[in-house]
Amino acid sequence: MPLVLGVMGLPPVEVELLRIIVRLSSNLRSRWTVSESQSCDLLLVDGDGPAAERQAPPARFVVPMVPRGADAATLASCALARPIYAEEVVELLNKVTPNASPDDAAQVGARASLTRWPSQATLQRHPAHVRLAAALSKSAQSAESLAALGQVDVEACRAFLRLLAEEGALAWTREASSAPRAAATADARRQKQGLLSRIRRRLGLS
Repeated sequence: MPLVLGVMGLPPVEVELLRIIVRLSSNLRSRWTVSESQSCDLLLVDGDGPAAERQAPPARFVVPMVPRGADAATLASCALARPIYAEEVVELLNKVTPNASPDDAAQVGARASLTRWPSQATLQRHPAHVRLAAALSKSAQSAESLAALGQVDVEACRAFLRLLAEEGALAWTREASSAPRAAATADARRQKQGLLSRIRRRLGLS
């Protein structure tokens, strides 16, 4: 079942470009389809249009389209710049993890980044929430790394991530396991030690 990229208030030429990118890109981690009406996993909206005019379909994440000359703070909050670059669309879509629940993602060390600024109600729940949200707007963080950055208890960070996920303000990415890399490093070390031992025996040094 493909994930759905929703579009709202975008010019037809941009919608068609997004369809081409989704259809032809070989770098997408999941299958995607573009829709202008059905509920979706990620919704792109015209950042210049009044919010009241948007009859938006339900979406897990909402991302505004903004001019490429927008200030850095706007772009850092997971907006997508226009004109559209294919690699930026792919990077944005790859941040969305299919079927990731708030509880699972917050507990397994997955990294989260903001898709939009949190609601005022969420920010006011804890004195550190504004600081934590600022950290998430700059780079993807796990609950553990966010706790270290914000000097906040890790359980408080997990609770904050759950709140953000519930209001659809997060995109999750899974961290690749380090086990295969560690095993490969250990194998390379053993091979190197074996080679050195054979050389030393041939030279009469052992």
